[in-house]
Amino acid sequence: MTKTMPVAVNLEPELSDQVIAVAAALDRPAAWVVEQAVKDFVALQEWQLAAIDEGIRAADAGEIVAHEDVVAWVRSWGTSHELPMPAPKSD
Repeated sequence: MTKTMPVAVNLEPELSDQVIAVAAALDRPAAWVVEQAVKDFVALQEWQLAAIDEGIRAADAGEIVAHEDVVAWVRSWGTSHELPMPAPKSD
């Protein structure tokens, strides 16, 4: 059996009502809805932190794209002369 950790959560009344409504619509306990929300939040934060770490690693290695290159690329979107995504350049 999977071990679980009980957690007490204080929710604002409106959010509590929303959790209860979603739980009822899904025919699930409110605790399940909260657990799913926590899982989604943790997964998103882990992804974001890993992406930040990768960006720092790339910057530390000198793998950067000049701001001007990114601006030119974005401004070309939707035009007849759309530019390819700029590649990182080492220092």
